[in-house]
Amino acid sequence: MAPWPPPASHCSPSPLQAIKHCVEQGNQALVFINRRGYAPMILCQDCGWQAECRRCDSFLTWHRSEGSLRCHHCDYQQRVPSRCPDCGSSAIHEAGSGTEKLTELLEQSIQVPVIRIDRDATRRKGSLDAHLATIQQGNPVVMVGTQMLAKGHHFPKLSLVVILDMDAGFLSADFRGPEQAAQLLLQVAGRSGRENQGRVLLQTRHPDHPLLQLAASGDYPALASALLEERKMAGLPPSATWPCSAAKP
Repeated sequence: MAPWPPPASHCSPSPLQAIKHCVEQGNQALVFINRRGYAPMILCQDCGWQAECRRCDSFLTWHRSEGSLRCHHCDYQQRVPSRCPDCGSSAIHEAGSGTEKLTELLEQSIQVPVIRIDRDATRRKGSLDAHLATIQQGNPVVMVGTQMLAKGHHFPKLSLVVILDMDAGFLSADFRGPEQAAQLLLQVAGRSGRENQGRVLLQTRHPDHPLLQLAASGDYPALASALLEERKMAGLPPSATWPCSAAKP
């Protein structure tokens, strides 16, 4: 399968150059993408078919190392089809990127170890501790990880965090999406520069989004106030009042 269209979650040239400069200076970098697997979706270029879970209708994630499609909600799994189940076309392509693909791409561009930390890469007993021990040695490495790296870790040599594909949270149809995305963004950003000067790069297609700008500035109180005002105007929790029937005497 070939990427179609080009995934938006790849590192663009600017953050990739920043990562190279960071490790050349003897420091460590973290590339955060909250999406496991190789690609979050496969689809048919001819008819538009998309691989969906038979149990819960979620999109199936392609795990190339396992040769399977997996649902991250109910853990349903199936083999990757060689042809489209709807039209029989062989034009099945991947769409988007997960930690597995991003690690592969960075290994082709960066001349230092690239360590992937997610639920799949740390499934074996002791693997997470081994990865963390390697990072704590302080040698230049690039970490690729999900929210497993968002909090609770202290990496003294980590001076750069690159955050990819946060747009989905801020543009989510779920009214809780922007709040959760902002919390995650601030947690991940807090990994950088805990002992020395740090830098955070946020890759987005919507740099003018007001909530994204507030989150990027680190002003969580202002962001929380804006979200509360939006919810109040829309009649959403915690401002919503829900109708209830009066209790009978």
